[in-house]
Amino acid sequence: MKTICRKIRTSVMGILCILAVLFTAMPPDSGYAKTAGVSSGEQKKIQKLIDSSIIHYIEGACNYPPKLEHFQFNKKIKTEIAFHNVKDHNAVFSQYSSDAALMEKYRPYGGVFRYTDTVRSAVRKKGKALFGDSFRISFAVGDGFSVFSNYPLSHDKKYILMNFADWGDWYAEHRYRIQKKDHIYTVNIRVSSFWGGAEDDVTVHQFHVDLKKKNGSFQITDIVFDG
Repeated sequence: MKTICRKIRTSVMGILCILAVLFTAMPPDSGYAKTAGVSSGEQKKIQKLIDSSIIHYIEGACNYPPKLEHFQFNKKIKTEIAFHNVKDHNAVFSQYSSDAALMEKYRPYGGVFRYTDTVRSAVRKKGKALFGDSFRISFAVGDGFSVFSNYPLSHDKKYILMNFADWGDWYAEHRYRIQKKDHIYTVNIRVSSFWGGAEDDVTVHQFHVDLKKKNGSFQITDIVFDG
């Protein structure tokens, strides 16, 4: 009996020694260090930023799938997102018009905004807050039927045309998963949507948003439509 116990003890010690060697030999950046957890405070700030500034635009893109084919994070989409965030501010909305003559001339989906210094200033300020000091205003130029842009600038560059889809009885919900790797915070977003009366026909799209931390806040460095 003593011999059996001694053999068991020796085997256990041998296994522990092997494990100790393996853990010692593992490099410090073997995957776990690079995917360090996000603090609850960071998570709240990131989720607030996405909820208040990005998710409505992303869900709106899902509402009209042809636009997803052209969803690329460039200076034009940055400008659109910045404008989307300020279009309801008093100073910007005061430039809105649905005058019949303008609607007939420019054929927007939901009206036009005069492209004034006030509008440019609001877009520039919001764009820098969201995307950093390198942000530059660059509206796409198009018409009221364009599938390439939600807010194109009219060809005469006098008006911003509102082509953002009217949701009506279209519904969407989203879920986030936030992770961190090499100082980059990534928010994986799952958008589920359906039309009223077709609750059994749910469409699911995946996006991810990359952010970097600066002075205690976050700036968006990339938005990708994953499919």
